[in-house]
Amino acid sequence: MRLELVQALQNLIIAFIFYIVSITFAGWFESFIAKQVGDDSPENSGFLTLNPLEHFNVFGFAAVLWGIFYRDVLPFHLIPGWGRQIPLVPDILYGKHLRLRVLVEYLARSCAHFILLSSVGMIIMLMVGASSIQLESMTPYFLSLMAPFQKTLFNLFFFMYHQNALLFLIHFIVGLFKTLVYFYMPRLQEPTIPMFLLSIVILAFGLLLLHGPLAWFIYNFMFAVKTVLVFLGR
Repeated sequence: MRLELVQALQNLIIAFIFYIVSITFAGWFESFIAKQVGDDSPENSGFLTLNPLEHFNVFGFAAVLWGIFYRDVLPFHLIPGWGRQIPLVPDILYGKHLRLRVLVEYLARSCAHFILLSSVGMIIMLMVGASSIQLESMTPYFLSLMAPFQKTLFNLFFFMYHQNALLFLIHFIVGLFKTLVYFYMPRLQEPTIPMFLLSIVILAFGLLLLHGPLAWFIYNFMFAVKTVLVFLGR
C-alpha cells in the first residue's frame, strides 16, 4: 500500500512538471509568434509571459491526471493536457504575405510542442545513450537496469515526450483546419450547433488523414537526431 502511494505521488509530480513546462512554453511561444506576425491580442490579454499561472487550465491539468490514474477506464492511454485558450485575431493582420502569416499564427502552438518533443527526445538520448534508444517507443533497451532516481527522471522525460508528440499532432491539424476555415469556409466559424458538429466531423477526418504522415515525420526527425548523436559520440 505504501509503495502504491509513493508511485502515485511520483506520477502526480511528473504530471505536474510536464504540464507546467509544456503549457507555459507553448502559450508564451504562440503569443510571441502572434505578435511577430502582427497580432498583439495575446499580448494585450496577458499571455506573452512565462508565468505559469497565466497559462494554467484546471480542466486541462485534470485531463492529464485522469489519463494517468484512470487510463484503464478509457479506450486510449494518453490524454493531452491543455492550457488556457489564447485569443488569436487574424482579422487585424494586413500587408504582404497575409495567408502565410495567418498560417504561421495558427500553427505556432504546434511548433512549440515540436520544439519541446525534440528537446526532450534529445535529452533522453543524451541521458541513456542514443544508440540504446528504440525509436518506436523512445525507451532504452536496458530500462529495467536503471537506478531508481535515473528511472524516475527518465519517466518524466518519457511522459513529456509522448505528451508533446500527441499535442504536436493535434495542434498541427487544428491549426491547419482553422486556416482553411478562415480563408475558405468562414461560415464554419459561426457559433451554431450544426456548424460545431460539422467542424468536429471535418477535424476527425483530418486526424485520420494526417496522423500517419505526421507520425512518420516525427520518427524520421528523431532518427536523424539519433544518427547525429551516435556519430558525435564515437
